Amino acid sequence: QENAGVQLHIPRLGIRQTISTVPLGDSGWDVRWLGAGIGYLEGTAFPTWTGNTALTGHVYLADGTPGPFVNLNSLQWGDEIYIYAWGERYTYRVQAVEYVEPGDLSVLGHEDYDVLTLLTCQGYDEAGGGYAWRVVVRAVRE
Repeated sequence: QENAGVQLHIPRLGIRQTISTVPLGDSGWDVRWLGAGIGYLEGTAFPTWTGNTALTGHVYLADGTPGPFVNLNSLQWGDEIYIYAWGERYTYRVQAVEYVEPGDLSVLGHEDYDVLTLLTCQGYDEAGGGYAWRVVVRAVRE
């Protein structure tokens, strides 16, 4: 479902698109349907609210074409990320780019300030049929 026009804009990556909600199910978040979309992980802080907001996008789509977050790991400290919502522009600055194991949910932990955590997959493992890592970009609201 759409979030009433809440948009993510990452100038360095040429991304500007509406954010959809990825429902939190009994076994976590199913992002297979997301396609070329960018999803807000339900259960994390809603975009622009105080706390840790998790946004995800595919690195590659099912047909092998690049997904919206294919170049997420090229973001650097200080890069600007914007969220447009309710007629306002919210500015965030990248503080860290890191790699974690797929099951590491510690990056989604609560924060006392407005933080964006952008997630995607990295390092496809042909043998295992999955991705070895998650790219995690953390950005803090100015």
